[in-house]
Amino acid sequence: MTLTLPAGTQYAVESRDPGYEGCLRSASFACEGKILDLREAAGSGLINVPSPTRQFGWYPGTDAPTCLGPTSDPGTASQATGSTVLDHGFAPVGPKKAEYARFTETCQNSAQNNQVRMWWLPQSKILIVEHAATPDRDAAFDRMLTSATFG
Repeated sequence: MTLTLPAGTQYAVESRDPGYEGCLRSASFACEGKILDLREAAGSGLINVPSPTRQFGWYPGTDAPTCLGPTSDPGTASQATGSTVLDHGFAPVGPKKAEYARFTETCQNSAQNNQVRMWWLPQSKILIVEHAATPDRDAAFDRMLTSATFG
């Protein structure tokens, strides 16, 4: 999959620090979202397969997710204590349709409570997550996903 990233955003292919692989970084946010290729991991049974209808459905890890936001990057975020599906269905990622959901996330540190959006392409095994969703960030992610091409 190829995307046009939002201006000022970089994709972290690899990282020395756990939790930063696949992050979309900007000057003001260490991990605005993630784009993860889960082909190998999904076949191994070592992850939770993403789901738009289960609690923490955006999180493929088997431990508890953390509440990422502009002031709470993967190294400092508090643990998520709950999530509720606000909306789910299908949404475009370039020419494909992804399983989509918006969740509200509650955190040990309530100041980090936020909303998370996810797109899961089950055939391609690609997971896209937007952390701490806001209207501006939503628009930037939507534009980015419209640009997706596959080949």
